[in-house]
Amino acid sequence: MTPAEQESFKKWLKGIPYEIKFWQSFYNHRPSLTKLYSWSDYGQRCTLDNFDVQSFLSASGSSPLMIDVGCALSYVPGTLFDNAGVRMHLVDPLAVFYNRILDKTGSDRMRLKTGMIELLSTLYAEGSVDLVHVRNALDHSANPMAGIMECLQVLRTGGVLYLHHHINEAEREAYRGFHQYNLDSHDGKLVIWNRTYSIDVAERLKEVADVRCEILDNTYVIAVIEKKKALPEPLYDRQEAPRRATEMMSLAIETFNRPGFAFSYNIHKLQAAIAHPLMRRIPRSAVTRLKSLLRPS
Repeated sequence: MTPAEQESFKKWLKGIPYEIKFWQSFYNHRPSLTKLYSWSDYGQRCTLDNFDVQSFLSASGSSPLMIDVGCALSYVPGTLFDNAGVRMHLVDPLAVFYNRILDKTGSDRMRLKTGMIELLSTLYAEGSVDLVHVRNALDHSANPMAGIMECLQVLRTGGVLYLHHHINEAEREAYRGFHQYNLDSHDGKLVIWNRTYSIDVAERLKEVADVRCEILDNTYVIAVIEKKKALPEPLYDRQEAPRRATEMMSLAIETFNRPGFAFSYNIHKLQAAIAHPLMRRIPRSAVTRLKSLLRPS
C-alpha cells in the first residue's frame, strides 16, 4: 500500500461507526425503512440505468453470477431475472455488522458476504463472475483503481463492471468518513479524482476493457466497463491482492491499538449513535442544512 492508500484506509477505519449506526438507524425506525424500501427494487425485476442487464445475463449461460459489491443494506438492484439460473451475491466489508442488524430486526432480506472491492480476487476466482454491480461504493474505497482492477480480474472475458455513483460525492461530503474519492465524467470520460489524485479510467484500461460513461439527470455518473481480455502483467499483479490484504490487516491492528485512535473511534461511535436516530426523525431539509453548517469552508 502506498502512503496515500494507507492514509485513506485509516480514514475508512475511522468511518466505520458512522456507517454501522447509519444503517441501524434506518432498520430501527419503521418510517425510514419504509421510505428506503420504496426506491429499492428488491423482489422485483432487475433493471439498471443505461444498461440492459436482463439481455446481458440471459446471454451469459445457464447460471451466470452477478455480485453487488459495497452494497450495505440499501438493496437497490432488483432480484428477479428472465434467466432463472442467475446467481446473485451481496458483498460488503462490513457484512458481519449488517447481518447482525438484519438478524436483530428480523429482516428476511438476503444476507451479505464479507469482502472488499480491493481484495475481490481473494474471494472469487479469475473469470468466475459475469457482472459486477457497484453503486455509491467505489468512491468509499481506499484505492478505487485497485478496486476496478480487482473487479476486472474476477470477471470473465466479455463480463461487465457496472458503476452508478453520485457525481463528486467526496466534495459534497467534505471528504468525511468513507468519502475520499470523486467520480465524474469529463467529456464522456470516466475520471476518478480527489484533491491530490486524478485518473482517466478509460486511458488506464485501454488495453483490456471498453469504458462507456454517461451522466444521468445531472446527478449520477454511470459507467459500463466491458472486459475485452485477461489482465496482463504489469497492468495487474496477481500477488498484489494477497499482499494488500496482509498490509490492511496489519495496519488495522496497529491503528486500532493506538490509544488516540481508539479514543477518537469510540467518540465517533457515540456521536453516530446519537446523531443518526435523530436524523431519521427530523425533516430532510433540516438534515441538509445541518450538514452544510458542519461542512468546512
